[in-house]
Amino acid sequence: MDIRTRIVGLLRFSVLTPTYYSERFDSLDKTAAHLFAAQRMALRFHLFERLCLPSLTRQTDRDFTCVVLTAESLPAPFMTRLADLLAPHPHLRLMPVGTENHYQLIRQGYEAVGTGDATHRILFRLDDDDAVDLGYVARLRRLADGFLRMNGPEKPTVIAFNRGYYVRRAEDRGENDVFDARERAPISTGTALVAPVGYPRNPYRYNHRALGQHYNTYTDISVPGFIRTIHGDNKSSPTTMGPHHRMKQARIEDELRAHFGTDLASLKAL
Repeated sequence: MDIRTRIVGLLRFSVLTPTYYSERFDSLDKTAAHLFAAQRMALRFHLFERLCLPSLTRQTDRDFTCVVLTAESLPAPFMTRLADLLAPHPHLRLMPVGTENHYQLIRQGYEAVGTGDATHRILFRLDDDDAVDLGYVARLRRLADGFLRMNGPEKPTVIAFNRGYYVRRAEDRGENDVFDARERAPISTGTALVAPVGYPRNPYRYNHRALGQHYNTYTDISVPGFIRTIHGDNKSSPTTMGPHHRMKQARIEDELRAHFGTDLASLKAL
């Protein structure tokens, strides 16, 4: 079989839906008030502009599309700012959506990207306050092609990247804690699902920590693959499941420069 892959990513930027944040707010109006609050939006744009967006625009392999899903009701100044940030980058696509079921909106986002003559899709997920390394797409493509040939073209496979860095932001405006981590289970940042075109599920279908219960799952630790932020607006409570704080600052500095094009000083001040 002649295998041809199409890489599509999706990240959410303040999507308004009754089935997300429902554990905290009992109405869409209350959810919207939280999502679109000026202080929260300042934080989300700060992290997106300085961390997430550069990791997507500076990929060594830019033959992919990433959908940035947002709410149709995102206030106009924020919508304009977001659109202006994405406009210079044709592989990043802004997609405002309504208030349907959360997972259905995500499915619509992935399905909005045509597959052309591809036989398989490589679907990845990313949060707007995190980053993948600059060789992520190239490595993901290489790994996916290998697994399709090894496991067979019909069997879906998950690829996760379990070594990277956390940035725990100092809410008191002090210096952030930047530390290494090796996770025992897939995290959300950069995790991908490789499957035939037409396969109905995507990497948001199950909790990322439990993906190994549903799919053959490969976890790559060959290079640091993610930077994940911990801050006051995390929807969940980020937990490191594995060894962390093991590397010396000099090695962290070297890896940040080599794989992310950034440095410790920048992340400590993020």
